[in-house]
Amino acid sequence: MKDDLQRLIALQEIDLRLQELAERKRRIPEMVEAARQPLQSAQAARDTLKKEFETASKDRKACEQDLAAHEQAIGKLQDRAVKGEIKTNKEYQAHLFEVELAKKKKGEIEERLLLLMDLGDGKKKDLAQAERAVQATDQRFTAEKNTLEGSVGAVDEELAALKGKRETVVAALNPSLLRTYEKLRATRKGQALAGVTKEGTCMACRLHVQPQVVMEVKRATAIQTCSQCHRILYWAGEPVQIVPEPEPQAVAEPEEAAETTE
Repeated sequence: MKDDLQRLIALQEIDLRLQELAERKRRIPEMVEAARQPLQSAQAARDTLKKEFETASKDRKACEQDLAAHEQAIGKLQDRAVKGEIKTNKEYQAHLFEVELAKKKKGEIEERLLLLMDLGDGKKKDLAQAERAVQATDQRFTAEKNTLEGSVGAVDEELAALKGKRETVVAALNPSLLRTYEKLRATRKGQALAGVTKEGTCMACRLHVQPQVVMEVKRATAIQTCSQCHRILYWAGEPVQIVPEPEPQAVAEPEEAAETTE
């Protein structure tokens, strides 16, 4: 029975590892998507800055066109005086007022243009920095993605090796014991066996195991189960130390006095 119990322990270790590897393989696509998030955030920030830069560029171009139109209008106003189109003093005063207003408007446009130029330059620098951030993040993501996807092969190899090992262990088990194991594994979240600590508690449900049962678990002469979680128990405490009895020591006989010659 001790051999069967050892096989069950080995089988559970294999099954738990198989479960862990299958879960890891299942999560690899999720881990790839999680690794992609920083790249997507960097790209979104870059795209936002790109739109802001394009808007600032359009506003600057429109402002430049507006400034050119006002400069042309001022030129036409000034040409009126040169060409002698103004006849009276009243017309001349009105003309001066109109020119002053046009120049004032031009000054406002120039101030706005300077602000738009500064804004555009700032957005251009921010956009260049964002582009570099995207490139760096993309490189990190590509490396992490390659590592994750490359690990699938290693996981598959270990899965195949463990499945072969499992078949060997299963073939050596008593069919009835194997059925019990499989039933418990299906109803106990993949863990059909539980160790008993040196304090006498079940490592699965953390409850106390009767002392007599603990002694039987140590002997491993028959299958014992936890009265609470019903898992098959095995001894996981400190090994039982067998202290050999001291061998009787021989009593040393007194040495005979050596003969002396005169």
